[in-house]
Amino acid sequence: MIRPLEEKDIDTICGIVNENWKNVYSGYVNPLLLNSDGCAARTRRLKTDFAARRLSEYVWEEEKRVLAMLSFGDTADADMAGAFEIWRIYVASQFQGKGIGKMLMDFAEQKAEEQGYKEIVIWAFKNNHHAVSFYKKRGYSIDKEEYLSEPYFSMGIRLKKNIG
Repeated sequence: MIRPLEEKDIDTICGIVNENWKNVYSGYVNPLLLNSDGCAARTRRLKTDFAARRLSEYVWEEEKRVLAMLSFGDTADADMAGAFEIWRIYVASQFQGKGIGKMLMDFAEQKAEEQGYKEIVIWAFKNNHHAVSFYKKRGYSIDKEEYLSEPYFSMGIRLKKNIG
């Protein structure tokens, strides 16, 4: 079930996000982002975003266990002003491959359409082949590639999908 992220969920979500960073991005992002200090900084950023209500944030919950998170809102990309952006989508590693990511993407795309957006964008690290393939299967195409300097030190790609 998808429901809004609540204060009681934030520590679980931070754990899921940091676990994904360490397991998925190792080898192609700045290793300092994967150590305990990097995880602590990411946790602070996630908590700050939640407190500011800057994005719409949701969780996937089964049997009272939070297994995934999704956040979306307006893009910060100046060249895509007015586009809807999926900012974060993370599924706990032991629950990946069970369709949760697909259902979260369906939910985000539905929200984008309901809110009258015409384009959806999502960023991924170029070497995150699994995510890039997942987005392409959903009709997204790469529209921009750039080197993401500090703190990432990795190639990023933006994928775009026209809707509505």
